[in-house]
Amino acid sequence: MRYHAWLFSFLIGFTSSVGLPAGLSAAEGSFRLEETTIAEIQEAVAAGGLSSERLVELYLARIAAYDRAGPRLNSIMSINPNAKTEAAALDKERADKGPRGPLHGIPVLLKDNIDVANMPTTNGSAVMKDAVPAEDGSITKALRAAGAVILGKAAMGEFAGGSYNSVRGQTLNPYNVKRATGGSSSGSGAAISANFSVLAVGTDTSTSVRGPASYTGIVGMRPTTGLISRAGIAPKNLNFDSAGPMARTVTDLALMMNVLAFPDPKDPKSVEVWGEVEKIDPTAKNGVDFTKALDKDALKGKKLGVLRDLFEGDPEINALAEKAIATMKDLGATIVDIRLDPAFIEAHLKSGIRKTRDLSDYRFRQDWEQYLATFRSPKVPRTVAEFIKVYEAEIAPSPLPVEDSVMNLLKTSLKTSTDAPEYKNFIENQMPQATAEKLAVFENHGVDALVFPYASGEGHGVGRSWTGGMFAQAASAALWCWRQFQGRSSWMRLAG
Repeated sequence: MRYHAWLFSFLIGFTSSVGLPAGLSAAEGSFRLEETTIAEIQEAVAAGGLSSERLVELYLARIAAYDRAGPRLNSIMSINPNAKTEAAALDKERADKGPRGPLHGIPVLLKDNIDVANMPTTNGSAVMKDAVPAEDGSITKALRAAGAVILGKAAMGEFAGGSYNSVRGQTLNPYNVKRATGGSSSGSGAAISANFSVLAVGTDTSTSVRGPASYTGIVGMRPTTGLISRAGIAPKNLNFDSAGPMARTVTDLALMMNVLAFPDPKDPKSVEVWGEVEKIDPTAKNGVDFTKALDKDALKGKKLGVLRDLFEGDPEINALAEKAIATMKDLGATIVDIRLDPAFIEAHLKSGIRKTRDLSDYRFRQDWEQYLATFRSPKVPRTVAEFIKVYEAEIAPSPLPVEDSVMNLLKTSLKTSTDAPEYKNFIENQMPQATAEKLAVFENHGVDALVFPYASGEGHGVGRSWTGGMFAQAASAALWCWRQFQGRSSWMRLAG
């Protein structure tokens, strides 16, 4: 059981006043909100000791105590005003017909760049406070269809960068408010770590799920771009954008992936990727059960490469990583040390990352303005140029001003275009070359996955990152994919 040091003094009061309100039944009183899992929730509901509506109330009470008051973590952008009503309706449906599946009545937080029809999609920007979408995004619809309760919108770095936004300010790390949360899915990571929900969805363009998951001590997955539909998600860079599940356990993450991963005709990349998936495994068109990959013997016979170049940071973090590596060896994995070529490090882990992002962002303005056109409210600006004007006139002098990085993104996008020769060269030559060079690390060393401490520097939370498989992302800071203790069929390499 994890507790944040600064919350320790609140534990006794919390257990009686927030975690377990007065008036609960004896069975309900035995349910512990902190660190609970989907299975434990469903067991408590089935036993009659808990309802989905009560579960929502418990999470809302905790949010009120620690996100809106107390340490004020600023991890929640807004609460779904219909959450309790929707949970109550799902309770009635369960009583009448039984549960739809594992996510029936389970609260989920969505990063505030994912469309929910009755709530603004701010994208972390005060300019977007009136941007209520006409319909749910594709993954929001899928979660609702599975019986999940959309609890609210998680805070995020403005325009999917960093962990600060001009709507609520800086998101804080529940473990230590002086440490980073990672970005830009800062709210999703902090909220799950602080037990404000059991599940959350973040988005990842270049480490925005992986970073917060590492810094806040939870599990995050960044799948192959297109494995999860991006339709109804505010774009940052559609060459790399992907939603990603975030949870406290790998099992809960896999259960949510079962719902999030599906082919969607509204996203051309989804159609492309799922076409490749179905070539490898034709049965995938009927749905995929990611929980089948949760095999405790999955590491037996696997060869893992340890990237020693990434162990040059905090000694405590390195020691914990070494302990994890020893555990993997005990579970049957063969461990080999790998040193990367200095040119590879420079190109893919240092200066090359910025060059990749700069070139890839040539497409930002056209994608962003296309997304803005989906909103009906006349209060929502329709162009990047309009955003710049509002930021400079209204947001810059406000108590929560816009960061320079956001203004740089917007202003630079007015000068770039996907018609530029350097962008075409990037797409046609540089990205394929980068992918080939990354995959060569696996082939040259004969490894199934790469292992390293994700956050190796001082001042960050501790986490682990696991890497492997095809479809490596050119903008990824560290060759990442999800192969945690997987007994996987070959097509699952796409989740990398």
